[in-house]
Amino acid sequence: MVDLWTDAELEKAIRAYFKMIQYEEDKTPYVKAEVNRQLQKSLPRRSHKSIEYRWQNISSVLHENGIEFIDGFKPAKNVGASVKERIWKIINDLNLIE
Repeated sequence: MVDLWTDAELEKAIRAYFKMIQYEEDKTPYVKAEVNRQLQKSLPRRSHKSIEYRWQNISSVLHENGIEFIDGFKPAKNVGASVKERIWKIINDLNLIE
């Protein structure tokens, strides 16, 4: 059985991703693995690798929309259309793109 991510889980992953973007823009040092560990605390059903792959999904959506993504999370190649739509909707609903 596929364990689909809820919108609430996606939102947490997206918020963490954009927090890392802000760190990079501000030139604030951070450790991606530590951001992942913190996120895992609020997403107990998700593994380190699952979160990293979700961040690659987010990179893919950003890349397809001409938006810079985090270098350490290259865009995933096979992101389902419905997942892309959900990620893009959450990004827009949270007003994360200027």
